[in-house]
Amino acid sequence: MFFNRRNHIAVIITVAVALLIAPAIDGRRRTSKEVRRDRQKTEQQISSTKNKISANDKETSRQLNRLNLLNANIELRADTIRAIQQRIDSVNVSINRLNDSIAVLTERSQKLKDTYAHTLRTVRARRQSMNDISFIFSSKSFSQAWRRMRYLGEIAKTSTRQARQVKIATDNLALARNSLDSLKAAHTQSLTALNTAQTSMQKERAKADVLVADLRKESKSLQRELRRRRDQAAALDRELNRVIDQEIREAEARRIAEEKARREAEEKRRAEEKRLAEEKARKDAEAKAQAAAAKKDTKKKPAEKPVKPTKPEPAKPAQAQETTPKKQAPKATNEFAARAAADRKLSGSFAANKGKLLFPVAGRYTITSNFGTYDHPDFAKVKMNNLGIDIEVPRGTSTRAVFDGVVSSIFRLDGYHSVVILRHGEYLTVYAGIDALAVKKGQSVKAGQTLGSLYSDPDDGGRTSLHFEIRHEKQKLNPVEWVK
Repeated sequence: MFFNRRNHIAVIITVAVALLIAPAIDGRRRTSKEVRRDRQKTEQQISSTKNKISANDKETSRQLNRLNLLNANIELRADTIRAIQQRIDSVNVSINRLNDSIAVLTERSQKLKDTYAHTLRTVRARRQSMNDISFIFSSKSFSQAWRRMRYLGEIAKTSTRQARQVKIATDNLALARNSLDSLKAAHTQSLTALNTAQTSMQKERAKADVLVADLRKESKSLQRELRRRRDQAAALDRELNRVIDQEIREAEARRIAEEKARREAEEKRRAEEKRLAEEKARKDAEAKAQAAAAKKDTKKKPAEKPVKPTKPEPAKPAQAQETTPKKQAPKATNEFAARAAADRKLSGSFAANKGKLLFPVAGRYTITSNFGTYDHPDFAKVKMNNLGIDIEVPRGTSTRAVFDGVVSSIFRLDGYHSVVILRHGEYLTVYAGIDALAVKKGQSVKAGQTLGSLYSDPDDGGRTSLHFEIRHEKQKLNPVEWVK
């Protein structure tokens, strides 16, 4: 039973008023020591009341967690009951069809048996009057003997065929009846499972009703707890949006820097090409001038042996310098391009695996709060808004990466302990509720890699849970549609 705050606060107010009017009642003035003692006593009572209110709020939180778990189990029981009911309906249809088949097989088998019995009676009656040899040799002609031999052969074949048909029909009937027995056994088993599931659901529903009744008695405490959880969820959403905005700004800055580096590299390449072209033109002009001067000197002095002009040596270095800028690219540009290519690859792979991603925890789990905005199943006018899903797991469970990615951010937040954000290109996955981290910011992780062990609340019986989200940048996605 919860602590009754109203009665206790009323008592405190009454005591305080009594202390204030005490001097007027006893007719004497209180000493400073008495005043300090009374003040300390009042402060102790107020502190005790605050502690009890805090304990009451914690109990409300625990009761609300139990209610969420019970409601999740009730929903699972309901799904199980629906599946069992569908199986029972299917078995009933199969039983009805099999009963019809058995009826047809029974009728056919009986007809075959009657026909076979009639054939046997006919053969037996004939043999009593005359055996087969006598029947053949009593023929008046060879052709009549031949016909009688053929007749006896047909009778034997007919008898054998009828016997085989009777056996097949009997075997089919036996198989059908065995199948019917198996279906009836499955039907009985399904009914037992259905009754068990319904009984379990009724017990859990009764427990949930008790919790709901207790929580309704403490409506103010319940409202404070729901408001506290809404504030925590809003704080997480703001922090995630801040982190995402920062990453978007950094990505935009990288894009601008990449574009600037690309333009500078292009301008540098063009300037170098222009310089090399001008250098080559200058050297070509000098070579032509030297050739013209040499030619002129040769005409003036024909006796002298003409000097063969040598090729200008700087031509090779100029060519080498011309090719150098084309082979090398700025390091920053290569880094940005590689990162952009990796982001595109991760984005495409992540989106292509929708519905096939790993579940963020391994082993047994229960989803206690689903994605989206919906009405609380037990409290009218209470709206639930979850930006992801809440998963309750056994104590000691760890969370794992649902896909390859990079740890883009790690931070702590009241109510969520450590929060890890993995980036998968344009997509992000959020893991909140981690106690001991196993990764660090900037680390590349593989699908299934452990990110850390989850926090177990000692004040709530070791309750362990994970809050999990999937986002396409700021767009919230339903995780249930992405994981398997």
